[in-house]
Amino acid sequence: MISSRLSEDKHAKHDLYSFVADHLDDASNETKTNEIWSEALFFFPAGGDTTSTAISALFFYLSRNLDVYNKLADEIRSTFASNAEIQGGPQLASCRYLRAYIDEALRISPPVSGTLWREMYSDNQRSQPFIVDGHVIPPGTQVGVSIYSLHHNEKYFEEPFAFCPERWLVKDDRTLRLMHSAFSPFSLGARGCAGKAMAYLEASLVIAKTLWYFDFEVPPGKLGEAGAGVPGKTNGRDRPGEFQLYDSFGSTHVGPYLTFHPHGDFWRDINAKA
Repeated sequence: MISSRLSEDKHAKHDLYSFVADHLDDASNETKTNEIWSEALFFFPAGGDTTSTAISALFFYLSRNLDVYNKLADEIRSTFASNAEIQGGPQLASCRYLRAYIDEALRISPPVSGTLWREMYSDNQRSQPFIVDGHVIPPGTQVGVSIYSLHHNEKYFEEPFAFCPERWLVKDDRTLRLMHSAFSPFSLGARGCAGKAMAYLEASLVIAKTLWYFDFEVPPGKLGEAGAGVPGKTNGRDRPGEFQLYDSFGSTHVGPYLTFHPHGDFWRDINAKA
């Protein structure tokens, strides 16, 4: 597929290659192919797996916290007059509880929950050792922070294992600044996720449109337990109210399974478009 695309004019299609081709003109064919392979393969987990994990977590927490469900459903159904209005823009951005709910789900179950390792490179120009919190970091050392651990640190988040979107709506600026200093589901700084804005838009649209058309709930029996922690388990797997993630660069998961019911007559819009 890549060889076929490289055989065409670099601007023959409006795709990824058309954007990066000009920057690769000075590279050898081998280097060019390797770079495209690397970037293309990275897009699969970065652009798909993380988003699906985040949306799965959103549905898990919404289906298990009835007060949150009711507040969010009321916000969506009172803000918009029709499905056509649910699109990116000021109206969607005005849904503050929706954003708080998304942030809380990303905090408690970050799609990339493990450690993003960085290696301390050798710098011959550095006259002083590199020190972090009193620890000397020698060249060649890999350093990283677990995003999950950071998001569940009581220094930054009160009751860190409680699902509480309201924590993001407090009026105390100092508390908000402290939480945001540790909130890093998309990483931070220059290496932060380039797709952050798109991810927020996707999550907002999926949840808003789903609540516009449907109500949903946890099914009875074993299916309803999928994705939840189990009392008695160890290593943090004992919390039924927490969506369980398994680190593999991104995060894998099981469930959730939900039962959906049409909300009012709005579902007829879907049939009309089919």
